[in-house]
Amino acid sequence: EQIQPLFEVVNAKIREVLLSSRHRDHLETRFGKLLFRYFELEQESFAAVNIPLLVQEGEIGSDYQKVLGSAQIKVGGELLTFPKARALFSAPDENVRKEAWLAVGQWINGKAPELHGFYSELVARRHQRAQNVGEDNFIPMGYRGMFRTDYGPAQAAAFREGILRYVVPLAAKIRKMQAKALGAETVKPWNMSFFPGFSLSPTVAPVETQLPNADKLFGRLHPKLQAHFRRMVEEKLIDLENRPGKQPGAFCTTFDDEGLVAILCNSTGASDDIGTLNHEMGHAFQAWESGWIEPLELRWPTSDAAEIHSMGMEFLALPEIEAYFTPEDASKFRQLKIIDTVVLLPYIATVDAFQHWVYEHPSHTAEERDAEWCRLWDMFMVGLDWEGVEAFKSARWKYQAHIFESPFYYIDYAIAESGAMQLWRKAQEDREKTMEIYLKLCHIGGTQSVLEIFRSGEMQSPFDPDVFKPLMEACEAELGL
Repeated sequence: EQIQPLFEVVNAKIREVLLSSRHRDHLETRFGKLLFRYFELEQESFAAVNIPLLVQEGEIGSDYQKVLGSAQIKVGGELLTFPKARALFSAPDENVRKEAWLAVGQWINGKAPELHGFYSELVARRHQRAQNVGEDNFIPMGYRGMFRTDYGPAQAAAFREGILRYVVPLAAKIRKMQAKALGAETVKPWNMSFFPGFSLSPTVAPVETQLPNADKLFGRLHPKLQAHFRRMVEEKLIDLENRPGKQPGAFCTTFDDEGLVAILCNSTGASDDIGTLNHEMGHAFQAWESGWIEPLELRWPTSDAAEIHSMGMEFLALPEIEAYFTPEDASKFRQLKIIDTVVLLPYIATVDAFQHWVYEHPSHTAEERDAEWCRLWDMFMVGLDWEGVEAFKSARWKYQAHIFESPFYYIDYAIAESGAMQLWRKAQEDREKTMEIYLKLCHIGGTQSVLEIFRSGEMQSPFDPDVFKPLMEACEAELGL
């Protein structure tokens, strides 16, 4: 509350001086034109009157996280944290899955007025900030806030159409396969994360084994990756295990004054932990490799490019995933990763379309908001049977923290996934060359825009209308569909 108003004003003054400097050409030669384009985007959205609104948004976001972090959800007679309750969505016993899913849904619905209140306050403040700089709604400001220089809402809409065209049909096939494996005609929502023949035990990867096994995996991929990982373990820069009161989710961050990189996870022993650890370590590898970059603003790429390193590491790790599992479980994990990716992409499109609708209609009611979520869910998330539990369909967006705290930060995962999957296909042909490309992308950091990074990685543009066609064909072949 005290620091942010001060540094927002001072940063704006510094940007103004730099942008109007007679030495700007020299500075751009040294630091790159992209940094100054970012300064321009920030200046376009800056207004001193918005600073109190930004502070308030941060406070509301903290309150939202406190509510989720304090959750005590009763499953099987035991009070569980939110991550531990959600981990049971992939439990082998359907009764456990159903009980956990219903318990989470009931808890969210019970908190719905409070969660709607948080989001309504955030939307109102963001809309006001946009109006304060002359915008009709928050969308242009939201895109500037994500430093999107290569695309706008029209390209994002076309990208979602590509998911609808190429990914949703394969997701529908997967749901039919899943229903058959479940011995049912349809897939109920509490079964959506459980794939018989693929799903693994919730305790398949004990937390105490995760770091030693990760060391083996990264050593097999590249010695440079192993060296970064070992330093983080030795210096206690990885906070792995879930515990009561710990903020849900996972993230990677840097301490630039000390030149350190750290990650936070919420590991419970489930197979999902391994994907999350590999994901966050992908961010960490990029952060270590980007430490040479002088302007801190360019050490991280924009999020649509930053997720290439994290999601790319998830895919690049697949051939060596036996470091964590038996050969049989490793095979399941690999196929499940492909399944999860295919069914996740339509969900990402749902979240992105939802956010665009929210900020296009800032005066909507809570009921209209839930109704629009359900409409978009039905469009993208095909193959799920909600009969009898329709009241829980609108619960999902309320615990998607990005929607609350990072507006428009979600399509980035799908854009990056199109790059990560391209790295996966490249590695199948030449892993050694692909690892060098991966390290090159880590080294570039944020010194290039997202489309420049795709070109540097010898990858097809994510906005090519057919980018997903060969990727989904490869997934379909891997799954034998």
